[in-house]
Formats: sequence, C-alpha cells, structure tokens
Amino acid sequence: MAKRLILIHGRHFKPAKDTLKANWFAAIMHGLNRDGHKSLLSTYDNIEPIFVYYGDLSNAFLRKYDSTYDENKDSNDRQECLERLKEYKTREAFLGEQGKTNYEALPSASAWKERLADMFGEVAGTLRVAAPLISMVAKDIDHYWNPDTAFGSDVRWELTEPLNKALYDGDDVMLVSHSLGTMISYDVLWKFSYYGEYKALRMRGNKLNTLVTLGSPLGDKTVIKNLKGSRASGSRRYPTLIRAWENFAAEDDYISYDETLTDDYENMKHYGMVDSVSDHRLYNLAVRDGKSNPHHGVGYLIHPKFINVLARWLAT
Repeated sequence: MAKRLILIHGRHFKPAKDTLKANWFAAIMHGLNRDGHKSLLSTYDNIEPIFVYYGDLSNAFLRKYDSTYDENKDSNDRQECLERLKEYKTREAFLGEQGKTNYEALPSASAWKERLADMFGEVAGTLRVAAPLISMVAKDIDHYWNPDTAFGSDVRWELTEPLNKALYDGDDVMLVSHSLGTMISYDVLWKFSYYGEYKALRMRGNKLNTLVTLGSPLGDKTVIKNLKGSRASGSRRYPTLIRAWENFAAEDDYISYDETLTDDYENMKHYGMVDSVSDHRLYNLAVRDGKSNPHHGVGYLIHPKFINVLARWLAT
C-alpha cells in the first residue's frame, strides 16, 4: 500500500499549474523543515504528491468579469507572500498569543469581511440572500452550481481520475483541499459513495485516510443546500469514504466564516460514516498585494497546525 498525497487548489484567478504547484509544495517543505520534521522530507518527496489543477477553467470564466488579471504579477506576489511567511522562524510565531499579535500587526486586517458574513450567514437561508452574496464575492463558487454549464463537471473530473485510481489501488490517501476545492472534494467523494459507475470502487472497501479542508465554505447554509446528496435523507446525504476529516479555518477568513464543521456534519459520526471530524482555528499570516489575506492557501499550508496533521500522516 503506497502513500498518496493529493492536493486541490481553491477559487479565484490562478497562475500556471507548475507555478502554483511549486509555490504550494515549497510552503509544505518549509513547514516540515521548520517544525522539526526533517526526517519526513524524504518521505514527502518519495510519495510524489499529486497536484490537481483547474485554474485554466476558472480563469476562463473569471476573465469575463475581470480582464485586468496579470499572471506575472500574481505569480510574483505569491512568491513574495511565501518568502514573507518564511521570515517567521519558529512554529510559535503562528500560535497562541504570539500568533494573534503577529496577525494583528499585518497591514489592512480584514475582520470586517467576517463580521459581514456573520451578520448575513445565519439568516441567509430564510431571507434568500446568501446566494446573491456568494455570487457577488465569489462568482466562481456560484458558477460551480450552474446546471447550464459544464464547469462543475469539468473541475470535478480533474480530481475524479487521480482520486479514483488511488482509492481503487488501496493507497493510503490524504486529500488536501482549499476553498472551492473543498466543495469539489466533497462532491466527488459523495459521487464515489453512491453513483453506479463507481460500484467497483466501493466493492474494494477502501476509504480515504484523511480529508483536509482549508478555508472551506462547507459550513455555509447555502453551500450545504447545493452539495451533492443535499436532497437525500438519512445517511445517504453524506459520503461514506472518509475515515478522518480535519478542517482548518482562519480568523477573519470570510469564505470559511462558519469556522466549525463538526456541528454541521455530526450526523456522519452518528451514522458511523466517519471516525472523526476535527476543527482547527488558526491565524493565517499571509499578506497579498500588501494586505492581510487570511484566506490564502499557502498561509494555511505553512501553518504549524496543518503541518502537524501532515507530519502525523507521513510518519504512520
């Protein structure tokens, strides 16, 4: 049984696959080295992580609304963000009061976005304002649900092939997903659990070792209503192929304003469909375009709380 790490990025414009992949992998390698896991670096290299990319698809859609995207500027800014994160030399710089102090010192902290989400989130389902708000701040998430386009199917397919093969082969799989990628991951796992074309996979009896969600909107009521299985009842509402679920939500990350998923998916434990669902709160110290960006993927990947979960999986 081989170990298999699969990563899928999130929403918004993305640079070329190789650029984004290198940025993500460098953050993980640095985090492992910083936190005293040098012995696991070779293990990480040997498993040849799979990076699932759909940025070409989301970029094509988003350019309809914003023609000013500059890929070179974006790539350079992502690298600058990573280098700035590397300047925090110890894991303690991200944690507890020290992490809070470092976060609050970042330029243009975006707490107002979380407060806005808090104001609307609880009443959104009743007042039917959540979908328009999501469409306004995250058009690609709204587009993912559009039944009149192939976007949802196309981005799910990018994950379907490698994840299906890894699970079918019985690999020890950790799936790391960010933002919109967490919705894609959930939907793909639900399809694997119930669609007839994946019966052969289910008969193998293999499960995903760990699902990691970073900056996930899966606690949002509108998102929940649009997930695969949302119209089913009982246990069929949820995917069956997850052993452990580790969710990470940063302070002021407005995409994951509902910071806990244990309450939203507690029935998965009730039905015996998952061994554990764990929530982790953190401070994301990423700075993009000169401003604090608590939703940024690399800020999550380099954080000691995520690195600890990854290292534990690598070591077993």
